Amino acid sequence: MITPRHTPIKSQNDTVKAHMLAGHSIDTWQAYKLYNITSLAQRVYELKKSGLSIKSKMVTKNSKTYSIYWIDSDVIQSYSQNSDGNINESVESEAHHDAK
Repeated sequence: MITPRHTPIKSQNDTVKAHMLAGHSIDTWQAYKLYNITSLAQRVYELKKSGLSIKSKMVTKNSKTYSIYWIDSDVIQSYSQNSDGNINESVESEAHHDAK
């Protein structure tokens, strides 16, 4: 009997969280382009509500205003040290984002 492969599906919240815990910032366009996520603000709201400390900054570029979201490096380090194994222990120590 052939059984289909069971591939765990990551939720959009897990995807955004992993992206930011890897030290990267994210904005609406990146969320859509990289992960096909169209409601980044809602995902960020839900992650904040669950206790994750997410920073944001409004940016205006080419007459367009949007938010950039990121997690500070000290939060990333403490999260990776206290992780239950779901996040790679080799998370980058510095958050790379355009907002600072």
